Amino acid sequence: MNTVQYNNHDNEYTVIKGVKIILDHTSERLKILDYKMISDNMVRDMIKLARYEGFGKIISNCRTAHLEPFIGNGFVIEGIINGFFQGEDAFCISCFTDPQRQASPQKSQADSVLYQCMNYPKSSLPQDKHQYKIRPAKARDIPEMIELFSAVFESYPSPVFNEDYLQKAMNEHVLFKVAEEDGKIISIASADMDKLNLNAEITDCATYPEHRGKGILANIIDSLEADLRDQGFCMAYSLARAINPGINKALSRLEYKYGGRLLNNCHICGGFEDMNIWSKNLKTNDYNEAKICPPRF
Repeated sequence: MNTVQYNNHDNEYTVIKGVKIILDHTSERLKILDYKMISDNMVRDMIKLARYEGFGKIISNCRTAHLEPFIGNGFVIEGIINGFFQGEDAFCISCFTDPQRQASPQKSQADSVLYQCMNYPKSSLPQDKHQYKIRPAKARDIPEMIELFSAVFESYPSPVFNEDYLQKAMNEHVLFKVAEEDGKIISIASADMDKLNLNAEITDCATYPEHRGKGILANIIDSLEADLRDQGFCMAYSLARAINPGINKALSRLEYKYGGRLLNNCHICGGFEDMNIWSKNLKTNDYNEAKICPPRF
């Protein structure tokens, strides 16, 4: 077996037979990142590896042309990210190597949150009476960013509590922006940029509880989108905690389109949680509806 490996805290990046993967020990899942070709045997190898590692789930963003070997080996389509591959949609496919991982105890609560968000009136960005400034994060902000992440998240799928990780991400591919009030960082969001596919994931969204409900996060995301457009990115997407009204409401308000739900997808805030898929075309105002129906309430 031809492998190349390196570790990034709890994530182990590996190449097996030309398939780039992440062994995500925090969230007990295997993520298939990239490959030039895929076959039934290669998919079966991924399933065997996930079971060997004790992971309950395998995930990947897949082109239409590559679906057959995955579906033929037990993968299911949980959602769609519109325009992920330079305008081509990505199917969010999953294999549940642990059947219990496919059962969601959050469904009723998550459906209620989604119903509220999808019926929330679209409006201009809120103007809070408090004075805060949105700006790009700098290296000197990292200790304060970790303080905020630690206050909001009991656990998180990426090592955002680690100074070296944040510095490396900031230097390489992640644009962090913060909202600052009276010299203190009160909210954060980031854009994890995929320059090959011209997409960016809106992630690492955190706001101190006393500053929530003011639209600060929506304004940060809007600012991130402006920078992404300037850099030529085609689309943005986000995987939002399905039971968290704030982030889902912010994305819906900014005209992101719902594209499905990833069950027990990652370990965050102390346990496995479902994640809602949202995507937005950054190039035009013609936002195509995701090709998956929202749940029936």
